[in-house]
Amino acid sequence: MNKYSLEIPLYLNQKIVFDLLASINDGFTQVTKLKTASATEGSFGGTVEADLGNKNIFALLGVKLKGKVDAEHNKEHSKEQEQEKIHTPSSLFNNLKAQLFKEKMVKRINGKIDDIYPGEFVEISGILKINPLITMMENMTRVLELATVMQNDGTGKRAKQKNLEDKKTIMQMEAFTNSLKANGMVDMICEMEGAGSCKAVLPVYMDYFFNGNSSEIVDGKFKVLGKVAKVCNQNEKIDLLRNTSLSIFKESLLEEMLSGFNADSNQEMNIGELETIVQGPALLIIPIAIYL
Repeated sequence: MNKYSLEIPLYLNQKIVFDLLASINDGFTQVTKLKTASATEGSFGGTVEADLGNKNIFALLGVKLKGKVDAEHNKEHSKEQEQEKIHTPSSLFNNLKAQLFKEKMVKRINGKIDDIYPGEFVEISGILKINPLITMMENMTRVLELATVMQNDGTGKRAKQKNLEDKKTIMQMEAFTNSLKANGMVDMICEMEGAGSCKAVLPVYMDYFFNGNSSEIVDGKFKVLGKVAKVCNQNEKIDLLRNTSLSIFKESLLEEMLSGFNADSNQEMNIGELETIVQGPALLIIPIAIYL
């Protein structure tokens, strides 16, 4: 591993990292979570599935790797050996990334996607954005909440009625926004650098962001390591609502619903163009990490 080109992951699916490293290194014999930097250790075996499957563990990890001695070093016998190292999630990811590139298993996409196929590991770079529909609804909800707080509640019947209506509207907007998030998962869109109009859709879990905060990577230029799930040509598209309750509605109805936000009269609102699909050429990538 090149120690002078280390990556800093701001999004990391640790479960995938562990699974891939275990496959490469012929398994782990033991994994422990170090509660402190000194000596106290907590058993990690029984809870590894739940911990890494639901929320990331940003802590020091004691990892024992199981493998065989190279035949060149021991021509008479090949014996198993255990090696224990202390890792952090970032060091495990850098280890995995180095091994994948060493074995030439990762394709860097800097142009067209004609030679990209589902199931391949890829590294892309570009500008990242959250699903614009989710961003718009969250921002409008915050604006309405702020406006409600700044208004005088008043004591009259009309003022109280107005306050109740505003609160009801906020609840409805929050419910609509939550319907766009499937089990804590949202889509990010990457405008890939050097790939023309090609975009990548990245389904990400909010719990896998460092500190659970995705705002650090919005509108920034980052790299993404992941595995391709779908390749769309220019006549195909990726539905941004495919995993939500709104997927039952026809595309024409959704366009009609969003037409008011995309109208010229609303250009003074900085919400961008609202779309529910990403037109090809495009990639659907399951991200392992988003990093600098």
